Amino acid sequence: MAVLTGVLLLAGCTQAEAPGGDASSSAAASTSASSKPASSSKPARPAPTATGEPSLGGRCEDLLPVGAVNIALRRTVIGRTAFVLGVAEPDIGRLTYLNCRYGLSAPVKGKPTPAPQVEIGVSLYSSAAQAARRIQATVEHYRFNGAGDRPARVGSLQGVMLSGYGQPTLVVADGPRTVAVTVTPKLLTPGSTGELASLAKAVLDATAGYTGVGPARSASPSSTG
Repeated sequence: MAVLTGVLLLAGCTQAEAPGGDASSSAAASTSASSKPASSSKPARPAPTATGEPSLGGRCEDLLPVGAVNIALRRTVIGRTAFVLGVAEPDIGRLTYLNCRYGLSAPVKGKPTPAPQVEIGVSLYSSAAQAARRIQATVEHYRFNGAGDRPARVGSLQGVMLSGYGQPTLVVADGPRTVAVTVTPKLLTPGSTGELASLAKAVLDATAGYTGVGPARSASPSSTG
């Protein structure tokens, strides 16, 4: 997981590697953040199965359009979007991941790549144990770099809020999936984890149709509550 908005021992392109991606992958698409807002009603997703290619159920543009992000944050994210579909990383048990970035400014020649206002990293691992280990590795990395951490509820799950090292970040695991959401403070209520928790819950709900993981997993996607 790398430095961008604070997510990388598990995710991709942020300050520490967090539960979702890898900076070495190339962006799959770039679109305008003026995308049509997502409807709050979602069609039922099929139950995950152990067959087929590992998948989180779709890509960023399908599962997490900017409208869905706006609804979760109760804010409007203005700017470009960039999406990465990652490849498997057998050495850490990761089967696939998505890295979704929103609110990017237009690049300026000769200047560093602008950081997104919102970054989401979501990974699928071969087991719940692997996913839990990646979350713990991310928390320890942030602590090593001087960040503070505190518990944060994400639906019925226990996540961890990380602050003091890059942008505010919330990480959570649900079975073999990990989610890391990083948001610029200007889109958050000071002292609250509400917006980050709401966004993390939306990501878990959107990726509940994951496939390609064996039946021996300790948690069901329905546990996202």
